[in-house]
Amino acid sequence: MRSRSSAKPSDNAETETAETVTEGEHGDAIVVGSGFGGAVAAARLAQAGFSVTVLERGRRWLPGQFPRSTDLEEGWLWQAGHGLYDLRWLNSMLSLQAAGWGGGSLVYANVFARPAAQTQDDRWPTTLRREALDPYYDLAGTMLGVTPVQPDPRTGVVPTRTNVVEDIVEQTQVRPAMVRPNLAVRFGASDTWSRNLHGVPQRGCAFLGECVLGCNRSAKNSLDLNYLAVAEQHGATGVTGAEVTRIAPNETGWSVWSKEGEGSEGNLVQRRATQLILAAGSVATTELLLRSRDIDQTLPNLSATLGRGFSGNGDQLALAHIRRGDGDLTTGPTITTTTVLDVWERSKPVWFQVQDGAVPVVISDMLDRLLPLQRLRAWWSRLRRNDPTRTLALLSMGHDSGTGRLELDNRGQARLRWANRWQARLYRAEERVGPLITRVTGSRVRSVIPWSIFKKPVTVHPLGGVPAGDSSDTGVVGRDLQVHGHPGLYVMDGAVLPASTGANPSATILAGAEHAIEGLIRTLTGDSSWRAPEWDRVRPVPAPEDEAYEWIARRRRDTAGDGIVFDEHMHERVPGSGRAGDLQVRLEIASLDRFHADPEHRLAVDGTITLAQLPGTLEMTGQLHMFPADGKPLMRYELRATDPDGQIWIGEAIKSQRGRGPLARYRSLTSAELVLRSESDPSVSIRTSFVLHPHNVLGNGLSLRGRGFTFPRRAQALMTFSVFFITGVLGLRRRGEGG
Repeated sequence: MRSRSSAKPSDNAETETAETVTEGEHGDAIVVGSGFGGAVAAARLAQAGFSVTVLERGRRWLPGQFPRSTDLEEGWLWQAGHGLYDLRWLNSMLSLQAAGWGGGSLVYANVFARPAAQTQDDRWPTTLRREALDPYYDLAGTMLGVTPVQPDPRTGVVPTRTNVVEDIVEQTQVRPAMVRPNLAVRFGASDTWSRNLHGVPQRGCAFLGECVLGCNRSAKNSLDLNYLAVAEQHGATGVTGAEVTRIAPNETGWSVWSKEGEGSEGNLVQRRATQLILAAGSVATTELLLRSRDIDQTLPNLSATLGRGFSGNGDQLALAHIRRGDGDLTTGPTITTTTVLDVWERSKPVWFQVQDGAVPVVISDMLDRLLPLQRLRAWWSRLRRNDPTRTLALLSMGHDSGTGRLELDNRGQARLRWANRWQARLYRAEERVGPLITRVTGSRVRSVIPWSIFKKPVTVHPLGGVPAGDSSDTGVVGRDLQVHGHPGLYVMDGAVLPASTGANPSATILAGAEHAIEGLIRTLTGDSSWRAPEWDRVRPVPAPEDEAYEWIARRRRDTAGDGIVFDEHMHERVPGSGRAGDLQVRLEIASLDRFHADPEHRLAVDGTITLAQLPGTLEMTGQLHMFPADGKPLMRYELRATDPDGQIWIGEAIKSQRGRGPLARYRSLTSAELVLRSESDPSVSIRTSFVLHPHNVLGNGLSLRGRGFTFPRRAQALMTFSVFFITGVLGLRRRGEGG
């Protein structure tokens, strides 16, 4: 164990200030911020025996204290009485942050998700990639007690919103890309108190849908109920209402000044420590370092890369009022589902994900009170029969360019250089979710006002600003997250993430901090085997999102160039008896790129067949070889059919070229010779023929549909296949020609 420092203030270690400075305690480590990175650092340093002080600008929010009034000035805003939310206009983006003991965990939507490994590019150092951090995700998930949404104990079923969104996704044919993500929520009896893994009393979730407003029932596994509780149990000192304004090196480590106490000015308190961990969040941490370099000049040699690499995590927020169906969509945890999408936009793939969100009724009521034309809107709402419990939020996250730059304005506050054109493909793809939802539900989807009117993105996941690199030429911090050239100064929050995670980033910040603080403690103690005491309890935490990532990646490969689908209806031709049977199938090309590259030009076949020689209807699957490169035959069906008795028949149908000229070509393509053989007894066979009548040809053509995420892509797929088919029908495709 390291003893508390007894170092005295040094006049030459810091710049004098005109304000009266109160001398605070001295210790081994000061942690600035109590969010996802700071809480981890505080807990582990305290467990390792170091004296730790955590400085948090916000207050401690106890159960029942989180605001629920429709008056915006009653505890809501940091700018109005140091409330819960800090809205930062960064010039070109609106950033939403929290203030309080527990940081962003107090108001985040509880989702614990790992990023897709395949999307972590060269900007990600090995120490922050999935391979290195996966064990630490398990540790963090254990600390938070994460699990997917559970049934409401009062009803025995999951929230209505969960089923509604899953039904919507089912209709879009990407159901395997949807998962129920892990949530940092305590489920169980909502009126019974019990102690969690860390000995802190909690109740089970009451499914009020108010997670993002702060949980007044202690069912949300926010950091004050786990990591921060562990830190204080091991002797860490938590100081709330302490806003750090200045940092500087001294002869033994670091000096930190914070404004504390009531009133606009407060008291200025100075503390000293050997190690200083900055974890105030991406914007605040970067802003503090920028002021230290450019205004206070206490850290004049900070890297020129400071402020670069800022990302809004590709956040987009929209709202939909679901009219079809019934049930309260505001109940349950705020987020219960995640749908991963990988679509083509402007000839390039765009990867992002969409989550459902509960919109608390108090927020709807507050907006009604704040927005103008209240009477007119109330009349319109009654006319439209709008029910606030049927409002659904859609949160999209993806990979933006991550090339924003934070800098200081003339007041010394952070502003952002950001260009929407750099994210045009992502934003456009995310906006297409709205029309998709509208087609399925008949409900209009609206973007939030900052984007719909001013084209200002809104982020609840600000990341970056403190790049990592092997030297100060390429980054502010090294792989160990220590600031280059400033021993003992570390950054452990979202500011060090080099790009968007494309998922809720809290888990990555937690895991990255766990990894970094473990390395720091091993260095400080000289014990290369030190690890968090909870490791003995850790078990692999399932990552359901990985299955969705893998499925959507396969789907993109399998649907490159988009696809088409159409129906084919043919009639059996038996001499003397007219129509005796039918063949009705759906033909599908999942990927036109693969279809063209395949010399056999194969399509999937699925449908039914009835025959004069067999009773009942046979279910049939197989594939069609359409205008193969060798030119023989024109089309060939490979079929597998099952009759009502369960007998399996293996079949082949051939459309062969007979004669020359357009009329002969037409007749060849509208008749097929079919042979079916019993799989169990190949000597038993059926031979017959089928014909396409003119009205069937027309109906087949009218059934042709393009597949793609957007209308232009569906139209392009339709046009591409049509050209292929027409050239094949007219015999314009040369033998041996591929796509």
